[in-house]
Amino acid sequence: MMCEEDIDLDEHWSYTIKGNLRALYYHEDLLKICLDAMTDKEEKEFWNNNFTLQDALKIRLGEETEEIRSKKIKRSQRMSSLIGRCYDKLVHFVRNQSSRLAYMVLGVFLMEDGGKMTKELREDVLKYSDWEYEKHQFKNVEERELRKKNLIEFREKVKEYIPGIPTLVLEKSLSDEYADRGPFDLTPIKYDL
Repeated sequence: MMCEEDIDLDEHWSYTIKGNLRALYYHEDLLKICLDAMTDKEEKEFWNNNFTLQDALKIRLGEETEEIRSKKIKRSQRMSSLIGRCYDKLVHFVRNQSSRLAYMVLGVFLMEDGGKMTKELREDVLKYSDWEYEKHQFKNVEERELRKKNLIEFREKVKEYIPGIPTLVLEKSLSDEYADRGPFDLTPIKYDL
């Protein structure tokens, strides 16, 4: 049985923004901030009419239906509204993390559902996702190029992002990455501010 102290939150399975456990925990914390702001009625609607894992699987298998598309749109609209109400709390949370990764995850979180992103936050996300922070951290050229490519794509999405319009940000699951690359031992990235 694995103990909590055996888990390395910074171990990467992918060099996308949410390619490690710490990033997923930040995302979960941001979502919790939004969910805690829901009224009882909103919470009931969210959980009763939400986009499900089964819906995601159908999309992956190329079986997306009009009903699933409608659920995705409604979910994004609900989340965008919640993000607007919780924006200051979300930014406050990230500023208290002393981590560049937290800013990047917030960028993904906001863009996925078309949430508010001020000019100041956009500048912070771009600042902390700059390649200069990471270019000397990798043990081989392949890793360096893969991360650089992912950061460049992410930063372009941030620059072009229009609040209110959900924006797909490239993310790869552990199983996707394993299928593409096989067993891996990626260099952890240091995200300290």
